[in-house]
Amino acid sequence: MSKMSELSQVLDEMIACGEGMIKAANAIKDIFSSTEEAPEKSEPMPTKKATKAPEPAKADEAPEPIYTKEDVRAVLASKAAAGYKKEVKELLEKYGAQQLKQVNPDDYAAILKEAEVIGNA
Repeated sequence: MSKMSELSQVLDEMIACGEGMIKAANAIKDIFSSTEEAPEKSEPMPTKKATKAPEPAKADEAPEPIYTKEDVRAVLASKAAAGYKKEVKELLEKYGAQQLKQVNPDDYAAILKEAEVIGNA
């Protein structure tokens, strides 16, 4: 086999591997960006709003997804990197924290909801 045909074969294999990696990455992205399946796998943690709502109202509403510290960190870091560091710091302070690790996990959903409007005004 000539060097050029070997190189062509290797390049074809690299392209096939790359396409496989793209398919795998898209599948993982779909899994983690899906908001429909996440609540079904685990029960949401009760929030202040959920305790005030009557039981039938909770059944009609879709359950809130459970957010992790990493979810909140990713959103707040992107907002800070976009030039809204002051607003992110004020948001943390609103929940009695200087750092994310000091925030009560029950407040993650509320923080993410408030963080959505940062920079959109």
